[in-house]
Amino acid sequence: MGKAERKITKVVTDEGILLYRRVTEVVMPNGKKRYPVDYFDATPGVVKVSKAERHKLSIPVYDIII
Repeated sequence: MGKAERKITKVVTDEGILLYRRVTEVVMPNGKKRYPVDYFDATPGVVKVSKAERHKLSIPVYDIII
């Protein structure tokens, strides 16, 4: 893929949670552009995930590594 350019904006949800919206402009080999969007929470620190939550989020076909 070609060049990638990112734009990050702050978004506050109705519940008051602060998220960041990242829009990446990607130039494809054929010259067209894609704009994938993702949201992330930039809260510092580690979040503990229980074994039950990890099992619920996993894809059944794949092994759970961590």
